[in-house]
Parts: sequence; structure tokens; C-alpha cells
Amino acid sequence: MRFQLLLITSLFIHYPQITSGQGCEEYIPPEDSYVSKSHEAQVDVGWFEEWTSRYGEEMPEPLALLDKWKYPFTKQNYASSMHEDSYASDVSNRPGPGMEGTRVQYFHSLQKGKGFSGMCPSFAFVNDTTVVTLSFGRASTTLLLLDVGNDFKILDTLPIPGRGSSAIELAKKSNRMAIFRNTSGGAYFYLSENDRIYIPGANNNILRIPVVDSRFDRSEIKSINIQEQILAGSLVDPSLANKDQLNVLTAIMPDANGNIWFTSQYGIIGMIHRKDRYNDTNCPKVYASFIGFYGAKKKVERFFGRTDFELDSLDFYQSGKSLTPELRKEFVEKISQDPDLREEIQNSFSVGPDGVYIISNVALYKFSFNEDTKRIEMDPKWEETFSKGDLIYPNDFSMKPGHLNNGGGTTPTLMDSRFVAIGDNDKDQININIYNQETGELEFRHKLFEKGASACENSIVAYKNSFIIANTYGYVDPFKTNPTAGGISRFDYVESKGAFQKNESWPATGHFDPKTATPKLSTANGLIYVYNRSDTEVGGHNDWQLTAVDFKTGYRVFYIRPYFEKKQFKDNIGFFSKAFSLGLNQYDRKVFNNIWATFAFGPNNSIYIGAYRGFLKFSSAN
Repeated sequence: MRFQLLLITSLFIHYPQITSGQGCEEYIPPEDSYVSKSHEAQVDVGWFEEWTSRYGEEMPEPLALLDKWKYPFTKQNYASSMHEDSYASDVSNRPGPGMEGTRVQYFHSLQKGKGFSGMCPSFAFVNDTTVVTLSFGRASTTLLLLDVGNDFKILDTLPIPGRGSSAIELAKKSNRMAIFRNTSGGAYFYLSENDRIYIPGANNNILRIPVVDSRFDRSEIKSINIQEQILAGSLVDPSLANKDQLNVLTAIMPDANGNIWFTSQYGIIGMIHRKDRYNDTNCPKVYASFIGFYGAKKKVERFFGRTDFELDSLDFYQSGKSLTPELRKEFVEKISQDPDLREEIQNSFSVGPDGVYIISNVALYKFSFNEDTKRIEMDPKWEETFSKGDLIYPNDFSMKPGHLNNGGGTTPTLMDSRFVAIGDNDKDQININIYNQETGELEFRHKLFEKGASACENSIVAYKNSFIIANTYGYVDPFKTNPTAGGISRFDYVESKGAFQKNESWPATGHFDPKTATPKLSTANGLIYVYNRSDTEVGGHNDWQLTAVDFKTGYRVFYIRPYFEKKQFKDNIGFFSKAFSLGLNQYDRKVFNNIWATFAFGPNNSIYIGAYRGFLKFSSAN
């Protein structure tokens, strides 16, 4: 079993781009033992009167299929990454669960100690019966290959480097918050068109794991170590040289040419080149840079009110001659070292045919790789627009309850080839910001939800001319109830006016509190699915449920509410583990908490969503 480690020997300090180096080494993964069981949940299914009083017990009409870009390097037909497609549309052309023959299964991780808790944040489908997911434990992470055709059957497991949290960290609220605000370690993995899983590992390795004959092909596993690309941040942030702070790789996706892009929490962006090899070996070259280098002139102007230099952002870092040493030092400290303002990347990114869209906690960018210069570059039109300032979005740099860092919380969402949308981090009340994909110019900005109770740490749904965004304000401690403000809003592009406007009549009734699961749309059902808490209490507990909302009218159609009776969910962890996590009261019902996990549409009218000790599968006969 061979892992290839790519070491970097060439670091061009005079220019803020890093390219890769030499050699491959063997690595033998540790032995693995993963234990789980399956539970059949009790299910309460019902229509909403607001729907049946108008339309009877009939499902909505299907919507026109979303015409998706035929993304050439990821698995087609099913979800291959967290947000359904490379545009992060969170729209599937497959049906979700309905009202007939409804079933909810709970895949329950029985890992204890370092393996606790086992929550699975995202899913990718190899075929109609096989799913890949990651089980995140307290100190370890396991890649799972499962047969989900009827009941759950483990086909193969593979341990990958985990983030190494201690038990005491999970017991203390402030530590739990820090752990769950760290999106590194593999949640944003993807599945390629030829059944290869790419994972941004917690130890700065990018793993490539083939699936062959319903097994992980260990003889062909590759690992590219990009530690020195991450360490390149020490050019502007010496603290990154501390190896304990290097577990910061966040997301990975291929571009339209097959180059594999990655991002780091501390602002490193880079890519593994599809064709370039080092010294005629089989080791691909890696190119990387620090996101703070781009648009630096405008950032200096915005944050320090200084316009007394003429060099572009890259030349600024080459020489800094047009800045005083004091101002240059101040910029470096503020943008790169000051934890309150350091430019970081906590979210995933999106990919279109003409570029890669990345949001930091400072700005929105569109990048591509220049094959002639071998450099990562900001799109020239966007660079021109950047100088106007709108791409540096409104941000008071506070950590709002319901955000994972002190910036905008949304993965950029592309609406076909026209627009890209994000949520910002404006003071008291965030905005939806919609930009022109080609030029980066701001098309529309609008306040979201209620003042003092506004946040979004999720992708935005994009279907045809509509964007739908949900409120995550108030979700802080993943193990607790977290009373949250809730709210969901829709913005439509009115073609006759050539402009966006808020759809004031959507949703038509009810209050939606999606907590942390990104709402998702099924065109086949004509439904937006929301994972939220029920309005009805059972023994003092508001159960988790899947709520189906008619896309056209905004009326709630039906709900699927899974639950366990007292002591029906027989967990194998001890008294103190239960007490320090969800708490003993109503433990059997609290285990449906999705804890920041998203969901994915699967085969045969199904939805998969991560839960406290594993994941749930909602399915139906039609």
C-alpha cells in the first residue's frame, strides 16, 4: 500500500506564487475497526392544512428540470459534493421523499472514545445503491463505503487523519464551538467521474482514493502533501509555522480543465495541476498563493484610507516601494496576522466553466490558472471591478451567533452563467449580495431577516430566476437546543425589469427555522425541503422534521417527523458522554440533531442527512 508524498523545494518568495517539488514516499494507513448498527425510526407523516384546504391531498406539479453544466470531472446524475453540483445550486432533478411508504433509517456509529461521535456531514453516490461519506469522530475520521439499497451494509472503511480533539474539548462549550467552527479535515470532499474520492485531509495531505468493485483500492491510494504551501502563509503570518495550527485545509474541487483546486482556512489557495509533473515523475506539480495578495491596493484603501501608491497588488508585495515600511507592516499585521481581521477561507467554493469562485472573510473572488505564466490570477474583469470596492463586501468583523467565522458564511452560489450570490457579515443585519458573473459588478444588495437576528452559514439555493436563503442566526452550541430566530427569504430576477426583487409573498405562511441544514430543491417534486424543528412539542421537546414546501406558492405541503420512544435508541456510550453532549433529558429525540451537516438527494426518492451519531435516510415508495 503506497501513499505518495509530494514535497516542495521551490518557494518563490519574491513573487507570491508557490510551486511544488520532489519525491514520493510510502505510507501505510493504520488498521481500522468500525462498528455500527441500523435503527428503524418511528415516523409521523402528515399534510399541512394550509395546503390541503387549497389543493387537496395532491402533490405539487414537477418543475422544469434545472439545466446543469455538464461538469466533466465529477460524478454525474447524483450529488458528488456537498452542494449537489459545482455551482452550489443545492438543486436536484431527482425526487425527494413523498407521503407513501415513508421510511426513516438511522445509521448509528457505535464508535466510542476517540471515535465519538461519528456524524456524517456530506454524501456522494457511486451508483444507485452505493454511497460514500465521512464519519467524523472526536479524534479520528473514517471514510465509509456503504450499500444503501435497502438496509445499511458497510462495504469498506478507511481511516483518514482526524483533527485530534480531546474529550475535555467536547465537554466544554467554548471548545465545542471552536471545534465545530473548524470546517477542515474532509467535509468538503468530492467524487470524480471515474469513482475516485478526493479528500482535503486534516494533516495537509490531499488524498485520492479509488473505488473499485465496491472496495477502496488501497494499492492505488495517493497522497499529495502540501504542507509547505500552507507554510507559505508564514511569509505574512509567522504563526502558521506552528505545526499544530496547520490542520486547516477546507475544500477541494476540480476546475473546468481538471486541475484540482484547494483552499485553506488561513487563506492559502492553490491547485494540483492535472498534467504538469515534477522531473518526469508521476508526482503532479502544485501551485499556490495567499488570497491576501489579490486586490491588496483596494484593501489598503478600504481598511487604512490610504491611496498613495500605484503598484498593483502583486507588485506591491514584490517591492513595497510605494508604501512606507510602517504602512506595509500594518497591512501585513492586520490582513494576515490579526485574528480579528486576518483574511481566511472557511467555506467551500464554486466552479463554473470560466473560473473558480472563492469567498474569504474579506471579499469575493473569481480565479483561474494562467497556463502561460503558471500563476493563479484573478479574472481581469473582476480585478478591474475590485478597484471599485463592491467585491469587498460589508463586514463588521464580528462573530455572529450562527456564523463559523467573522465573515460571510455562504459558499458562492452560481445562477447559470449570469449571477453569483453570497451573504455578507454586515453590522446587525446581513445582506444578500448578487454579482454579475462575467464582470463581478454588484447587481443587487438587500437586507435579510430581522435586525439583530440575521446570519447565514449555508449555501443559497439557485433555481432559474430565483435565489432562496435561510437564516442560521443563534445556532452556537451544536449539542444544545439553540433557540434560533429562523426565517427564509426568496429573491426573484424580474426579466421585464432587468433587476432582482424580494418576493414578499414567499413563503406564503408559517415560520421556517432551518437551523443549520441548507434547504434544497427537488425539481421532480416541485418541493423545497427544509430540515427544521417542529412547532409541536412532545414531552417538552420540539422534534426534528423534514418539511416539504411548494416552490411555486410557498405553502407547506407535508412533514416527515422521525422519532424514537424513550430508551428505544440504545446508544453504547456512558452516562457522562450523554450528559456532556446532548444531555440526558429527551436524549432519544435529540439524536436527530443534524449538527451543521447538510443533506443530499439520493436514489429512489431519498434524502440523506448527517445526524448526531451518524446519518439519516428519509425515503418513500413514490
